[in-house]
Amino acid sequence: MKRASLVVSAVMMSVGFATPALAAPITVNGYVCAATYTRQPNLTYGQGYVVVQVYTAANCTGSFVGNYYYLGASAASAGYQYSEAERLGLFERATQAATQGTRVTLYVEGAGVGILDTTYRGN
Repeated sequence: MKRASLVVSAVMMSVGFATPALAAPITVNGYVCAATYTRQPNLTYGQGYVVVQVYTAANCTGSFVGNYYYLGASAASAGYQYSEAERLGLFERATQAATQGTRVTLYVEGAGVGILDTTYRGN
């Protein structure tokens, strides 16, 4: 009887400490049309963030795919939170991709808009 109660206790503890899993990342392919950096705090996007606007073709042509975010500290949205230095570097790369018509692949948190990973490629 003592052993059975230990097993039940262990199962109850593991259930009590379970954490919800984040949604699987989605893949976004396209071209950066515009990138915007702001230091303005926002509950959803954090203490400063970068917005990357993606279209299906270079030079803001084709169809609008979406706006995706490099989140700042304290963001409520799901996704990685980047330091200010990281966000500035990512903003610079996104701006360069927009002006050069470089193809981009973003891995975005499926439950939110936070960018998890970025890949730039030559056309």
